[in-house]
Amino acid sequence: MKIRYAPRFSGVFSPLKSLFGGKESENEDNPVIDAEGEKIIYREDIINFVTEELEKRRADKSTLELQWSLNANFLMGNQYCDINPYSNTIEQIPIAYDWMERDVYNRISPLIETRIANLKKINYSMRVNPQTNELDDYDKAEVSTAILKHKQSESGFNTKKNTMIAWNELCGSCFWLAWWDSNKGNMIAKETIVGIDDDGTDFKQEKGYFEGDVDYGLITPYEIFPENMFKQGVESQRSIIVEQVRTVDEIYDLYGVEVKGRSVDTFALTPIPGAGGLGRENTTMSLGRKSAENSEKVITYFERSSRRRPDGRLIIIVADKLIYYGPLPYSKIPIIQVICKEVAGQFFGKSTIEDLIPLQRAYNGCKNRIHEYIKRIAIQSFMAEKGSIDMDEFEEKGLAPGGLMEYEPGYGKPTPLVNGNLPSDVMQEQYNLSNDMEYVAGVSQLMVTGNTPSGVSSGTAIENLRDIDDTRLSLTGDHIRESVKKLAELWLEIYKQYANTKRVMQYTGQNSIQSAIVWSNEDITSYDVEFTTENELVMSEEVQRQRFLELLSTGMFTDENRVIPEAVKQRTIESSKIGNYTDIMNINQLQIQAADRENI
Repeated sequence: MKIRYAPRFSGVFSPLKSLFGGKESENEDNPVIDAEGEKIIYREDIINFVTEELEKRRADKSTLELQWSLNANFLMGNQYCDINPYSNTIEQIPIAYDWMERDVYNRISPLIETRIANLKKINYSMRVNPQTNELDDYDKAEVSTAILKHKQSESGFNTKKNTMIAWNELCGSCFWLAWWDSNKGNMIAKETIVGIDDDGTDFKQEKGYFEGDVDYGLITPYEIFPENMFKQGVESQRSIIVEQVRTVDEIYDLYGVEVKGRSVDTFALTPIPGAGGLGRENTTMSLGRKSAENSEKVITYFERSSRRRPDGRLIIIVADKLIYYGPLPYSKIPIIQVICKEVAGQFFGKSTIEDLIPLQRAYNGCKNRIHEYIKRIAIQSFMAEKGSIDMDEFEEKGLAPGGLMEYEPGYGKPTPLVNGNLPSDVMQEQYNLSNDMEYVAGVSQLMVTGNTPSGVSSGTAIENLRDIDDTRLSLTGDHIRESVKKLAELWLEIYKQYANTKRVMQYTGQNSIQSAIVWSNEDITSYDVEFTTENELVMSEEVQRQRFLELLSTGMFTDENRVIPEAVKQRTIESSKIGNYTDIMNINQLQIQAADRENI
């Protein structure tokens, strides 16, 4: 008898291994019992339902995808393009005359970089509030807080967060997706599987068993297809479809399914030629489509619980094959939305770039006309009678400084054209457009260049400008913080559902001292998550530190003996940003922490 090593199924796919694993999954006529247990449906019907629904939603979202592509082109410097509503494509705008200046003076890129840099300053450290006033709940809330800190530190949260901010600024929306992966975490056991392969050769393979852990990642708005484009929030959607392009290796690592890869179209940066004025060409980067080799499409259909389906529904299709059909493994759709600007009555948010595009077009036109005027002065234009000069030679060589222009006798000599003075209103329009773009972007000259506007010199006025900038930018910051908070709550809910065994977690606190806790899902009793600090764009870190020190100086944190507790001293040192303060901690506190670790 031949023994075959069945493909490993990750996380939520384990319960369906016997149904969809091996050769049986290749039989498209094999029926599937619906989650309600009332009827039998076929794989082909499920696949057709999901693909038809996906194409309908793709058509509904096509205009938004064109806008996102236009945003990307303007951000990268390809700014002589626009949306063709008839062909539903991004088309290059042809130059009107070869002599016209057609350079790009990209103001969008530095403005968006300034927004991203300021949004990255926000602190996303969180804590969990206890469910009740019982001491046991306080201890369990500390455990939940430690779980969140450990998850942020070991999963590269800051890198993913920075990528999320960039996508959010580009398209106006981005999404988090979290799931339980049974092949992550510490290995708790392993076994050696031996057998005979299909070709008759012996094989030996190590199979490990892991604790399992929460995993998460980012989904771009190009990959999300909601049921209704005019309902705000993931919670209001009955179903959401996610379509991703993954390599065959990624598919096997995540789903345990072997597929044959192919070339799949996806978005990528591509160089394109364009006219630069005065007959020359330039090259800019454009967002277009390219083929991803050795890849396949993965379609995931999430449906939340309803009266018809109390357990929800999850469908996963890889390479036009159904690999999972069953109830949703979580209490809700595990997708968290991030938005840049909220649009009433629309699912997707709005990017700042969309408002900057018409101003950028006007700014390019104004700057190019100014440079055309400068070139008209440097390269003088002449008026001559027909036949008086050799036009071919003049057009080829022009008239160099100090050069001579020959003209035929009997004709009037060529006379230079007199250029009028450049109106001052043109220069003022350039400055006005620049200021308008800063205003629309939610930043000012103070935030972009560090220079104060003309006429502003007092410290109070400068501080007011800084507060105005932070307040306007904090609208996006609050949306991001809310999404991170919901993501943390989703982590805790998934841990509560699946982390049903005792496990040891090591983490490093702000004092660079490692600690370890033993926990399980029984220690998670509260999903009340809050941030440890205020939004730094509303109240800067310096202001928060100053307020803490002011309260400390008034004696608000002293005990009945007018002594400052050790915990308050540590908080003071932390707020002062001294760094590793373990070297200046007293020996008693270090011994207490060492005793806590030994007890664990």
